[in-house]
Parts: sequence; C-alpha cells; structure tokens
Amino acid sequence: MSSKNVTPNIDDSTGMTINLKWLIQIVVVVALATFGYATIKERIDNNDGEIKSLRSNQNKYVFPDIRTLEQQVIQLQKEVLILENEIKHLKKDK
Repeated sequence: MSSKNVTPNIDDSTGMTINLKWLIQIVVVVALATFGYATIKERIDNNDGEIKSLRSNQNKYVFPDIRTLEQQVIQLQKEVLILENEIKHLKKDK
C-alpha cells in the first residue's frame, strides 16, 4: 500500500463549489449576527445616555429637602393648634 502526499495547487484558476443551501444559511447567520450586534449596541448606547442623564440630575434639586418638609409640617401643626384654640374660645363665648 503506497500513499502519496498530494499537495493542492492553488493558483488563479483555483475554484470552489458550495451548496446553495449552505450559502443561504451562511448569509442569514451573518445578517442575524450583524442585526443582533447593532441592536445590542443601540441598547448599550441608550443605557449609557440614561446613566449620564441620571448622574447629571443627581445633584439637581428634584425633591424638597427633608428639613423643608419638616418645617412645613411644624408650621401646619402650629396653625392647627391655633385654629383649635380659636374654636374652643368661640364655643365658650356662645
């Protein structure tokens, strides 16, 4: 049994055949991979923009400070006490 080492000759006239089904599958896979990459890239860019927006809004005054709210509650409590006392005095005067 003799085995010969055959080396392929590659030159300008070298050709290749491929099954049409395989070619279509390769094209579809490449198209899906490209679409998937573009979609993921867009989502990452959108998330990056939202993060930057949140960070820039982080130091802005969005909600009233808790001290301001506490002062408002105290002021309202004082007003309620005053009104309750006035109602008591008006009831006594009748």
